[in-house]
Amino acid sequence: MKSITLLDLAPCVRLVQRIEGLDDYRLPPRIIYDYEMVYVLGGMCDYRIEQMDVRIEPGDLLIVPPRVRHSCSVPSGKSFHYYAVHFDLVYMGEPFDFSVEDVYLNQDYYGAAIIPDKPQLADRPMLRLEGVELQGVVHCSRPEAFEEAFAALFAAHERPVHGKELSLRAEMLRLFSLLLQETVTSAGVSRSHPQSERMHRAAEWIKEHYREPLQLADMAAAVHLSPGHFRALFKDSTGRSPIEYLMRHRIDQAKRLLLYSDRTVGEIADFVGYADIHYFSRIFKRIEGMSPLHYRESLGQFH
Repeated sequence: MKSITLLDLAPCVRLVQRIEGLDDYRLPPRIIYDYEMVYVLGGMCDYRIEQMDVRIEPGDLLIVPPRVRHSCSVPSGKSFHYYAVHFDLVYMGEPFDFSVEDVYLNQDYYGAAIIPDKPQLADRPMLRLEGVELQGVVHCSRPEAFEEAFAALFAAHERPVHGKELSLRAEMLRLFSLLLQETVTSAGVSRSHPQSERMHRAAEWIKEHYREPLQLADMAAAVHLSPGHFRALFKDSTGRSPIEYLMRHRIDQAKRLLLYSDRTVGEIADFVGYADIHYFSRIFKRIEGMSPLHYRESLGQFH
């Protein structure tokens, strides 16, 4: 599965629905071929996702990734009122697109024992968003903000205007911003991780000491862990190894200095922790796709 960063995120929204069902509402076992978010407005629903049973209630956001078999039903005497959106993290191109009607809408959800798989879609690329867990249930602390975001997304989907894809993308990015606030700390650490607080302290420590010649052992010692254990925990909670996290932070600081200061590339490299300008330039080009000097020349004119 290929990872993309937040800078690469350009959601392609395929379908937005607002549905209210009674206790005869059901979803037979099926798999989907893009991501789905379900936001509960009222009532409740029991989902079975692979071998896990989950009940979702008002204020819950359920995220179902591609190719995960799932089903659901509403408990007797209850109802289920929700928004649902199907999307890809980026537009994959016409060869990987598919008909919403054929795959999702024209199905016998009430009468079929199972929704047939679509073998022709089995080879669609699978993408993940670096540092963000796009599966499971998020218990939203700001339900009014999520309801407003989904309502705007639904309105954009229903509006028959040219270029509505742009409005859908904008509203979906707004929704992702809310999701990030719920699921990761300001340092990019997953809030649901068992060692979230410790890894957040580690990330903040790295950002505070980034100019120093840090090694993995230094970072691990700051939170009283062995290097190997620390590396595994940090990557699991942020999606990046500690060294990669340090490297990205250094390059982010270098970009700011390239655009907003008169320091030479060599001076900036030294300032952000790289004594070797050639090594700094190689790292910068690997991450940004251009040399530090080209970055300054091409983007400096806008600042």
